[in-house]
Amino acid sequence: MYDKSVVEIPKVQGKITIQKGIYVMYETGRTYHPEKKYNVPDRVTIGKICENEEGKMYPNEKFNTYFPDVQMPESDNRPKRSSCIRIGRFLVIKKLLMDSGVKDMIEEWFPLDCGLLSDMVAYSIIMENNAAQYYPDYAYNHPLFTPDYKIYSETKISSFLKNITDDQRLGFLDKWNEGREHDKNIYISYDSTNKNIQAGEIEIAEFGHAKDDSAKPIVNISVGYDHDNREPLFYEEYPRSIVDVSLLKYMVDKAVGYGYRKVGFVLDRGYFSRENLNYLDENRMPFVIMAKGNANFINGLVKEV
Repeated sequence: MYDKSVVEIPKVQGKITIQKGIYVMYETGRTYHPEKKYNVPDRVTIGKICENEEGKMYPNEKFNTYFPDVQMPESDNRPKRSSCIRIGRFLVIKKLLMDSGVKDMIEEWFPLDCGLLSDMVAYSIIMENNAAQYYPDYAYNHPLFTPDYKIYSETKISSFLKNITDDQRLGFLDKWNEGREHDKNIYISYDSTNKNIQAGEIEIAEFGHAKDDSAKPIVNISVGYDHDNREPLFYEEYPRSIVDVSLLKYMVDKAVGYGYRKVGFVLDRGYFSRENLNYLDENRMPFVIMAKGNANFINGLVKEV
């Protein structure tokens, strides 16, 4: 959360940068990456630019950590919320949450923090961002689902996300898929990617070959979408030791487990293997997949036809 008081932007040679023209970043050190053969700066956000006063900023709690000797001025009477609330896109998202039943599902599985989770959904869609440190800026000038429009700090958000249980996550997914039309013919667009992790020791995170290699542990994330209705159906996380080509079997089993009976898959070439094609056939699931032309059995089929 940013303080209401204003301080001078620290004048530390080579250590201060401005991100997105708003956020003041402080370089705490540099980390050498052997594979890249150069140092990468480690930065933290210490405040945001004060638009009305040149050379000044609104500090956050990290500012006090790195600049403890700076005397903070007394807080002024600046309001906690903006006098101009941006309500348009929020109303659209609110209606979608209600019409889709997601609002009721959130209240069922996250009763204590249903307002905060709903706000995080709206924030991620409207701002196209999921970084907790930028959420208070969004909450300052947007309507909120929390009681009394309470603006939670990034510390509260991090604590909430950390304490979400597998029972809550899977229970929500079960409820969501329970309401889908299982007898309807659907094609599931399926893909996976990997995310670099720098949040400390996470059991599922493992070192491996990343699409964006930054020498950090990796988690695989796969998502299945209803191709026609463009609705997300289910997702899963996997350790990096499970390669992309092997993930498809887990997702096929998940689709069967959720009760989808008339399902096909739309896949890219990363899932192309004899084993995957046989597994889809065994489960009587039609598919569209980009073939690997250099595969021996594909060459044979092409020549034969």
